[in-house]
Amino acid sequence: MKVIISCLNSKYVHASLSPWCLLAGVREFSKNKYDAFVMESTINGDTKTFADKIINEKPDIVAFSCYIWNITKTLEVCRFIKNNLDCKIVLGGPEAAYRPKDILEKYEFIDFVLSGEGEWAFPDFLDNMNADLSHVSGLTYRKNGEIVIIPEKEYKDNPPSPYSDEFFENLNGRITYIETARGCPYRCAFCLSGRCSPLRFFDMERVKKDIIRLSRSGTQTVKFVDRTFNANAERANEILLFIKENYGKEIPQDVCFHFEIAGDILKESTFEILSSMPRGAVQLEIGMQSFNEETLKKINRKTNTEKLVENIRKLISFNNMHIHIDLIAGLTGEDLESFKTGFNMGYSLKAHMLQMGFLKLLYGADMRENRGEYPCTFTDEPPYEVTSTPWLPADEIKMLKNCEDALDRLYNSGRFLFTLEYLAEEAGISPFDIFNGFGNSVNGNKMRLSDYAEKLYNFFSDKCDRELLRERILCDLLCCSSSVEIPEVFKVKDPLYKKIKKYFIENIDNNIKIAILYSKNQVFAVNQGKEKNLHNRYEGKFYDIGELDI
Repeated sequence: MKVIISCLNSKYVHASLSPWCLLAGVREFSKNKYDAFVMESTINGDTKTFADKIINEKPDIVAFSCYIWNITKTLEVCRFIKNNLDCKIVLGGPEAAYRPKDILEKYEFIDFVLSGEGEWAFPDFLDNMNADLSHVSGLTYRKNGEIVIIPEKEYKDNPPSPYSDEFFENLNGRITYIETARGCPYRCAFCLSGRCSPLRFFDMERVKKDIIRLSRSGTQTVKFVDRTFNANAERANEILLFIKENYGKEIPQDVCFHFEIAGDILKESTFEILSSMPRGAVQLEIGMQSFNEETLKKINRKTNTEKLVENIRKLISFNNMHIHIDLIAGLTGEDLESFKTGFNMGYSLKAHMLQMGFLKLLYGADMRENRGEYPCTFTDEPPYEVTSTPWLPADEIKMLKNCEDALDRLYNSGRFLFTLEYLAEEAGISPFDIFNGFGNSVNGNKMRLSDYAEKLYNFFSDKCDRELLRERILCDLLCCSSSVEIPEVFKVKDPLYKKIKKYFIENIDNNIKIAILYSKNQVFAVNQGKEKNLHNRYEGKFYDIGELDI
């Protein structure tokens, strides 16, 4: 029997683990031998082309892993396959597993849905395809016109490693993922991780072996999918120490390891390890979600916000790793004023990325299942994003969308940090008002960087000192790109410029770009031949003109 296991990734650069986990399960636990292999594509590829590739293989069974980012395209592929090939189609993953009856009722071309941990359930399903399916864990199927749902089993063992030779042959330097634990100690109402299974940890020796293999595969980024990596501090420390001790040896020194952590429960021992990590070896993602204590209680989010703020500032002070923090708009009980307060607090931490997301009502999450307790409206189609709440009406959600766009383009891109610092700290404009005001003036329109910079200048020039604003934006443009065209509004014709530029090229470096800052009688010089920093921008340096030998 020929079996194809597939997943449509969000982008080519992402290498999904799920199909390889299923393949490992088939090889480890199946009683029979199957011609099973993985076929991947992306949601950006042509649906028919990928479906044709599968059809040409003439499989007996095709299995897909389904998520909010790929369910729509996956169903398109499945429909085309079913219309052109006599085979069985089985879906798994959260977008199918938490609504199996709904899937089978809506889509006649889907034959089966598997819920739970597929490494065990999928091979059991294959072994019993032509026999008795009634004991296959987590299986939903049609029988005599009725839909049968079999409860999931709970597994306590380690799943087999997904890292086969074929996995590495297909990796091609893409971002890769590693799972060292399954489940989550928290039960946040908007998340599925705490519902998957009780928290359990995988064998440490296997974890270390996998870290080495993945880091030597040619990838630049290894992402840990453990939902709360530091849930067990001692175990987290052991993994971090292993990476540190092998970095630049068994682990190539250009590989970065990404961890999702709970920032408020960090131990001093973990800080000690993180502070001494090689620069760029680690990046941390810390979900704050909200600073509203009542909101956090209502969504079952356990966070010591005071400790969280203290710990994030401490991590950033190490200046050796990228720190990414998250806020979610649309949570229960949080109105615009509350979100604005939390946004300003989050921004003040000066993380390298402040992600502003919007609540998604996922199938299986408490917030979707208990609508009376968590009232809101949301889109019918994936990603089921909130469109209004009793506390945050639709027009304010739309406004925050534009605020998010400006946050990404101005701050998270690393392009306008001098400008933002000036506006917030010297001109006295609150961070939220900066992004919200400018974001809604741009209204999400795309434009060249130079045009965006000019629009930024025009928007704020009547709200602060025009010359200081011009100089800050000019400095930012020099730091963020070697090819950006400087708009005329930022240029000053001055014969001194050529003299200073010649001095820097002859005495410092020919990759130098400069700007004269008349407000401080300084020169800002940027060496665009060096590597960018953790904010993804070139480093610049200020020189007093009077001290230059010109």
